[in-house]
Amino acid sequence: MEIKDILYQAISDYQEKRILSAIAQGESSEAISTIFSHCMPNLDKIGGNKPETRGALAEGLAHYMLTVALIPSQRKTTLGTIDIDIAVPDAKTLSSSPEDAVIICFSKTDQMQTIKEQVDKLKKIQPKSENIWIVTDKPMSADIRVYSLDNDQFTFANIINDLISFSSNKKQSRLKIFRI
Repeated sequence: MEIKDILYQAISDYQEKRILSAIAQGESSEAISTIFSHCMPNLDKIGGNKPETRGALAEGLAHYMLTVALIPSQRKTTLGTIDIDIAVPDAKTLSSSPEDAVIICFSKTDQMQTIKEQVDKLKKIQPKSENIWIVTDKPMSADIRVYSLDNDQFTFANIINDLISFSSNKKQSRLKIFRI
C-alpha cells in the first residue's frame, strides 16, 4: 500500500463532510490529528525512512486540507532556483509582497544540518522568517515557525487553523478563504 492510498483511506473513513465541518468550526486540528494517527499503523508497515514517510504523509494531508478549505496555494513550485513545497497564496505574491505570503516546507529528514540548509535557502526568497513554516519529524527550535510530527508534540495539527488566521489578516482578496 502506498502513502497516498493510506492517506485517502483515512480521509474516506473520517468523511469529507466532517472535515469541512471541522474546518468551518475552527477545529481542523482535531481532524488532522485523527486522520494522521489513523494512518500511522499502516505507515509503519511500509517501513523505510520514518522522517521521509511521515513528511510525505503530512504533505499529502496538507495539500488535501488546503484544497477542501479553498485556501489559495501553489504547490511544488520554484522561485529562482529554490524549490518550494507550498506557497500560500502563490509564488507571485511571495516575489512581490513577501509579507503577504507563507512558505511551507516539509523536511523529510531528521538531519539538523540538512534542515538548516533548507531554511537558509528559503530565507533567500522569504525575508520574513515568521512566514517560513517548516514541518519536521521532531520538534526543533528555530527563528521560523516549526510544526512537529512527533507523537508527544504534534503541532502539525494546527497548521490549517494558523493559515486561516494568517490569511484572514491580509487585505488582498485572493488570500480570503471562500468555503468557510
